[in-house]
Amino acid sequence: MANYMTQSMDSPKTEKITYYRKQSQPHPSHEESSQFTRDAKKNYAEFNHIPEADVEEGSYRSGQGIPTGGKTYEI
Repeated sequence: MANYMTQSMDSPKTEKITYYRKQSQPHPSHEESSQFTRDAKKNYAEFNHIPEADVEEGSYRSGQGIPTGGKTYEI
């Protein structure tokens, strides 16, 4: 099973999306995980036409499978 980083993004007036990306190694570096969070937050803000400051970051997790249930998006 491949390992993925996952993190949800949400805001009060929009639908939550769980983002995921394949990890480059079993334990991603801080740089890799931070870039994933930045990319997810930017994508969510652009998709919903809201400022990035209005995006609420969910819990970041690594070593996960591809998320199922709810709205998901691979970046």
